[in-house]
Amino acid sequence: MDTWQAKWKPPRPVHRNPCLVVGCTDEGALKEAFAKFGTVETVFAPKGENFAFVHFEDKYDAENAMNAMNGTTIGGKTVQVTDGKTANKHVAAWRTSLVGAAK
Repeated sequence: MDTWQAKWKPPRPVHRNPCLVVGCTDEGALKEAFAKFGTVETVFAPKGENFAFVHFEDKYDAENAMNAMNGTTIGGKTVQVTDGKTANKHVAAWRTSLVGAAK
């Protein structure tokens, strides 16, 4: 039977661009590891912090990378990979330090 239900494809997943990587700040190793999932636009690792942001060119590639890379080892360190848009204690502390430094 040729119905619309048989032809329907679900929408792409909600994007999670950028990925927040906690545990590794080696920008080269991060870019190399995450490039398997799509074109990495930028990797930003704030100095003195234990996390980095990985931005993908195609925002939906971040979803696959986040799911696959969480708990793996990058640059000899085990990392946690989460949605870079959600609240995180490491990022919150870093942002607070930036606000305090601007005063």
